[in-house]
Amino acid sequence: MEDQQTVDYFDRYTPEYSDYRLKHVLDALNRHAAAGCRLADVGCGVGNILECVKAKTPIQDLCGIDVSTGCLHKTQQRVGCSTLLGSITDTAFVERVAGQFDFVLLMAVLHHLIGKTRKQSKARAASALANCVTLLKPGGRLVISEPIFYPRFTMHALFYVKKAISSVTTRRIPILGYWNNIGAPVVSYYTDEELVKMLKRTGQFEVEEHYQEPLRVSALLRAALVTRRLDVTVVARKLA
Repeated sequence: MEDQQTVDYFDRYTPEYSDYRLKHVLDALNRHAAAGCRLADVGCGVGNILECVKAKTPIQDLCGIDVSTGCLHKTQQRVGCSTLLGSITDTAFVERVAGQFDFVLLMAVLHHLIGKTRKQSKARAASALANCVTLLKPGGRLVISEPIFYPRFTMHALFYVKKAISSVTTRRIPILGYWNNIGAPVVSYYTDEELVKMLKRTGQFEVEEHYQEPLRVSALLRAALVTRRLDVTVVARKLA
């Protein structure tokens, strides 16, 4: 079951994933794509990533997967691709479309898979990775992109602060800028090491490529004890 507060939040705000964060993703798709490949974007939102993939790679058989009917409608209008309503944590849904894709994109999705605790949230993220195995054909590739922050204990605290505030208001509560906030949506960020460990624990993936893009840590984040900020991209091949 998806977190309804998160679904409602993205139905209202529908932010778009920045194109500049797609460089390693597009490079990997262009290196590995062959004629007739099919790609699914899990958590496709309003379709800007699929639009970029369609324009900048040879992959034209595209599918958007999301829990929001509103987002899927916008994706269909924007990209003209097929769409599926469902959650990557719903095993029954995933099994209905098992083995259909050569590529699966998981772009800034894992930290939005929220449970009541950090432990439950991590279990949901691990479940999503295992279900991506099911979506892929043998030898297919999963491409993950996630924002990463250090140290872990700061992100642990942020999760519970956001939980508490989101229980009384659905507003973002911005602090010195739109994206710096202590309100909705609740997020559970992972370290790079945690992300790779979750991926390897499926026992079904071989990590082929792993990129870290350091980002500037603002004075506000440093004041909140955030010492490192990265965009991480991982390309993993499903074992036959």
